[in-house]
Amino acid sequence: MSLIHREKTQDLRVRRTHVLLRKALWELMTEQEFQSITVQDIADHAMINRATFYDHFMDKYALLDYAIREQFKETLGAKLPEGSTFTAENLALLLRTTGEYLLALRHGCKPKDHQLLPMVQTQITIAIGEILTDWIKGLRTSRSVDAALVATMTSWAIYGAAVYWSQQPDPDSPESFVAQTLPTILASLQQISNAPLSR
Repeated sequence: MSLIHREKTQDLRVRRTHVLLRKALWELMTEQEFQSITVQDIADHAMINRATFYDHFMDKYALLDYAIREQFKETLGAKLPEGSTFTAENLALLLRTTGEYLLALRHGCKPKDHQLLPMVQTQITIAIGEILTDWIKGLRTSRSVDAALVATMTSWAIYGAAVYWSQQPDPDSPESFVAQTLPTILASLQQISNAPLSR
């Protein structure tokens, strides 16, 4: 077996194990609170041994971080194709997808697991920031614009708006949420662009 073939096989095994562990964690979290789930529970549910779990993740919190990040990236990927550019329509999709993801996550959590939701913010803001950084770099901006800084600030604005909307007892429709938040976020980003971003 060649080195390249061996590396590909190993990579496929790693990805398969990660998928199994993510799936096991999500399924267990629909049945019981996260705090009561053990690494052994996750390993048993994924049908792998405990040592294999620790080959991939330090603890169940590291797995949860990874699971949230990958699930959110996949959710965004289904709405925003790879290579998408910065338009008002795409920004609206980003806002709506973030809001709907947080709303679904909140309703899918056991009551005591709501305390874990702040752990979500890092993973989601990073994922949003990566998309925004690519978009901003594709704009005609002045040389003084720090794309990463602008993307970080904007990702927190998007996340904050989505959290606020998702935590309302009776939230407005996703369309209304986007209609209320898009103009403010779009206006702040238009300030750094030499080209208008009309809707």
